[in-house]
Amino acid sequence: MGSAIRKTTLREIKGTFGRFFAIMAIIALGVGFFTGVRITTPAMVNTVSGFMNEKQFYDYRLLSSLGWQEEDIADFRSRPDVRSAEGAYSLDILTAGEREHVLRAHSLTKDINGIRLTKGRMPEAPDECIVDGDKEGFDIGKVFTVSGENSERVRNALKADKLKIVGVCDSSLYINFERGTTSVGNGEITAFIYLPEEAFDMDVYTEAYVRFQQDYQLYSDEYDSFMDGRDKQWEDIAGSRAGIRFEQLRSEAQEKLDDGRKKLDDKRAEGQQKLDSARADLDSAKAQLDGQASQLQQIKDISPEQYAAGMEQYNAALADYEKGETDYESSLADFNKQIADAEKDIADGEKELEKLTEPEVYVLDRNTNIGYACFESDSEIVAQVARIFPVFFILVAALVCMTTMSRMVEEQRTQIGVLKALGYSEGTVMGKFMFYSGSAALIGCALGYFGGTFLFPKVIWKTYELMYLRLPIPYLFDTKLALIALAVSLICSVGTTWFSCRLELAETSAGLMRPKAPKAGKRVLLENVGFIWKRLKFLHKVSIRNIFRYKKRLFMMILGIGGCTALLVTGFGLKDSIAGFADTQYGEIEVADASASLKNIGEELPEALSQLLDENTADHRLMYTGSWDLLYGKKVKSVTVNAVDSFDGLDKYFVLRDMEGNALDAPAMGEAVVSHSIAERYNVKKGDSIRLRDDNMRELNVKVTGIFENHVYNVVFMGRDTMEAQLGEKTDINYALLNFREGADTYKTSAALSKNGNVTAVILFGDLKVRLSKMMSSLDYIVLIVIICAAGLAFIVLYNLTNINITERVREIATIKVLGFFRRETSSYVLRENLALTAFGTVVGLGLGILVHRFVMAQIRVDLVDFSVKVLPKSFLYSVLLTFLFNFIVDLFMELKLEKINMAESLKSIE
Repeated sequence: MGSAIRKTTLREIKGTFGRFFAIMAIIALGVGFFTGVRITTPAMVNTVSGFMNEKQFYDYRLLSSLGWQEEDIADFRSRPDVRSAEGAYSLDILTAGEREHVLRAHSLTKDINGIRLTKGRMPEAPDECIVDGDKEGFDIGKVFTVSGENSERVRNALKADKLKIVGVCDSSLYINFERGTTSVGNGEITAFIYLPEEAFDMDVYTEAYVRFQQDYQLYSDEYDSFMDGRDKQWEDIAGSRAGIRFEQLRSEAQEKLDDGRKKLDDKRAEGQQKLDSARADLDSAKAQLDGQASQLQQIKDISPEQYAAGMEQYNAALADYEKGETDYESSLADFNKQIADAEKDIADGEKELEKLTEPEVYVLDRNTNIGYACFESDSEIVAQVARIFPVFFILVAALVCMTTMSRMVEEQRTQIGVLKALGYSEGTVMGKFMFYSGSAALIGCALGYFGGTFLFPKVIWKTYELMYLRLPIPYLFDTKLALIALAVSLICSVGTTWFSCRLELAETSAGLMRPKAPKAGKRVLLENVGFIWKRLKFLHKVSIRNIFRYKKRLFMMILGIGGCTALLVTGFGLKDSIAGFADTQYGEIEVADASASLKNIGEELPEALSQLLDENTADHRLMYTGSWDLLYGKKVKSVTVNAVDSFDGLDKYFVLRDMEGNALDAPAMGEAVVSHSIAERYNVKKGDSIRLRDDNMRELNVKVTGIFENHVYNVVFMGRDTMEAQLGEKTDINYALLNFREGADTYKTSAALSKNGNVTAVILFGDLKVRLSKMMSSLDYIVLIVIICAAGLAFIVLYNLTNINITERVREIATIKVLGFFRRETSSYVLRENLALTAFGTVVGLGLGILVHRFVMAQIRVDLVDFSVKVLPKSFLYSVLLTFLFNFIVDLFMELKLEKINMAESLKSIE
């Protein structure tokens, strides 16, 4: 492009900066939204991943019912690919005081599961601790007193009965607000604390952590590939070490029993020997007494004096004998009791040895950590939204650029003709306009990319900080994303410019230098409706004709305003659909208060558990539940299968209704009902048969007779008789739905139930409802961003098209000013068209918003959640009001532009 052309182009940019700015702004908005939303999930994951890798978050958490010793940890550490392995202690402690707290105490580790100290210092003594940074009221200097109501095991496991807070920390084990549940106290863990390892007085570690030689990003395919196949390997390793410990304990127990038996035999022989010797001495003394009595009888009549003296000796000897007999009997009784006690102890030991079973070993990966698992699904919601919304902005940006450049080319037909006449090639002339739009796009792309990738992650992360650690989110630059944004920007600007210019440049120079013939006036459809048209004011008729005269502007305005309204409806609809699903699930569908997982239950409940349930619940429903694979095509999907004895009265705990709210008929023998998520995602229809298979390769084939509303987990309900008939065996009860008594303390009740050996877990649905609602609160900021972007879209489209409209009609507007129109009348003459077009666009946008909302909701798929697809009436109202508000604000700016039009413009002609 020559210097003269370059100069004229730069002057053009300066002279029509509003138009240039409109292109730049729409590109910046589109690119900013596109890149900002796209980069948010990677930036969030990168932030948490950096923290977790810095603190060396575990790859495996190993548990054994026998605990772990140093030898086990050393063995884990020696395995291939292991960077570090450490044993750790953990304990749930009930504190005393005005308010009881349940604290989960962890021992400090050196190389795994690090912490971030935010205040104070690290603990240095057994009676010092650092505390959860997410809890208020636990200030440095506060002292926790270990309650006497703790079990003896807990009290003996700690060296100190008072713990002083010396610091505050964040832990890689607790990256979100969840702290877990417990059977101690009220059943809810208040906070975690960390103690030095020497603060624990325990023989074995309660858990072991393993970290491999890897620093892959969280949730990445590389990490999944690295961990693939390791579960089975480490189950064998942990099982082997636990087996060694088991054999060691059994051998030690057997050795103690054998030693006890030997000691018992020795003690029995020694004691019996002593008793036999005492008996012999007593028998000898008895014989002597008998001989002495015989002698006394002989001298009784011969020598009374000797007889008296002899009797005195005899009585003394008899007293000694009787005392010896009493002592003997006492010793014999003590001996027999000691022997009996020792034999009982040995018998008890033998019974305990017989009861000693193989240890239970668990190899738990990162997904069993609540914070880690929740963050993956929470961050994925933003990623799903990012796949949809930006496309709309890019489309509008392309149309705005096309409209703007088309109008610019039309305005400069004469100049283009002159340039061609002077010998400039079509490419050079085209380059002038491409440079104009391309430079606006480049600036807009740069501003949009850096603004969007900086702002969006920070704003959305602020919401996630309500649920997760307060970590600074570093700026993340993605080269690939930046190049895609640049390419899209240039296509939207330079590409549409070429498309707009190609027809004009095909004309001859002479044709271009002549003014383009104005379009012939046309009657609008409304003019044919006489009884309406005749009653309209003249200026209103002018506005209606102008609206339909400029078809391109009409189309662009309706599209832009409709897009704005559609975005608002979609944004508000997202909140309506997602944020309220927890209330629906745990307020209308799963109406029970809690659930309890049971173990070792046959056909009937143990008496103790039955009595406990009767005492602590108003009513309960027993059933079977299990994880089965749904077989569809060549794929499988994990679903939860619930089998009940009877569906009568189930609606007190779980309401089976279709998506319209109608009650479902109970499935009969060989039938089942499935949740809406299963039907929607795996194309299961009423009347279809489905196959289910469990870990033991047992299969169920059932006919689907209904599809019920359910928003959490993929669920199948059937009768227990159906399951037992197809499997050919009894199905044990392992689950209960619970309704607590009115006014009962749910946490204390759940804790009381958890203490029973047959109850493995109690889940409070109220807590789940709160947790899921908090998880979805991040949508508030996302909706706010959508509103801001929709406002930006409306402003740019309205400003740009209104600006073009005013520019095209400068002489007309100047003329009506000459005719005596006041400022407000002039504004109404021009801007009432905006109001009408905004109304048209809003109507279109409401319908389009419903479609876009449905489309977006179809893309947002969280594995275990099925969202409702709904837009509340108030959301439509808010969308309409905001759209008209944006129009009003733009009109205020345009009034200033109208005011600056000089009445002398009316005297100018095209010649």
